[in-house]
Amino acid sequence: MRRLLTAACFVPCMCLAQAAPGACAQFAGAWSGTWSQGSYGTQWIHVTEVSEDCVARIAYSPYAAMPSSTALVPIKAGVMQFTCHTGTGGTCRLEIHDGELQVTYTDPSGFVNNGIFRKTH
Repeated sequence: MRRLLTAACFVPCMCLAQAAPGACAQFAGAWSGTWSQGSYGTQWIHVTEVSEDCVARIAYSPYAAMPSSTALVPIKAGVMQFTCHTGTGGTCRLEIHDGELQVTYTDPSGFVNNGIFRKTH
């Protein structure tokens, strides 16, 4: 039995929930969605790891394939908030409500864009 549990951890996101608290582990997976403004089409957020101390490895991409660049972002009180656009100083806030990942982008000029993302796997 122990072998099966160990083997399952080679599948992405399978062992995340075992180590991370539930409020943090729920972020794990691939999410796809769209923004309320702009013609970006479907975008992807990949949360490939969540540690026991609620630090997530996250990547953002216009493609379903996992991008090579990732960032480590702490999850505090069920929210990830970080500078997601270094050029503008824009910040992203991610939280889960009713199974959907709600994302808000805000930049210093006052521009706000909201996105709804749904877990694909």
